[in-house]
Amino acid sequence: MIEVVTLDDGTVLLDAHDVTDFDEVRGAQRALAEYRIDGFDTVHVAGLIAGDDVADNLDALGRINVRLNIHHLVVVGKRAHGMHRAAEQEGSWDGESIPVSDTAHAYDEITSFRGPRVAILVTGGVDVSLGDVVERLKGDRP
Repeated sequence: MIEVVTLDDGTVLLDAHDVTDFDEVRGAQRALAEYRIDGFDTVHVAGLIAGDDVADNLDALGRINVRLNIHHLVVVGKRAHGMHRAAEQEGSWDGESIPVSDTAHAYDEITSFRGPRVAILVTGGVDVSLGDVVERLKGDRP
């Protein structure tokens, strides 16, 4: 389930931080891509997902980000870096995928993207709670 919130600065936050299933994350990526079609800059903040074949699924999700033309990917946690590698290998990306070690660094990266006509999707986080990132964004506190 995705909760959509417009933040004080005009950023649209798609909160799916508790979504850790491959198919649900893929669906959330498609929801974010709809904002891109509407002219928004798009950012996907993603953590580790659950289930079988995690490595293959992270690879697929990284490639889907590129294929959906999502503008930026911030991958949180070392165990989720397969998503970052896949996005970088997809071919057309160079620097749009940013691997970070923890939620503090993820928040720092996200702040540079915020503003009107920006949509940020937060998904995953089996090993790192991305709810912290969502709460900081909702609270507009540094």
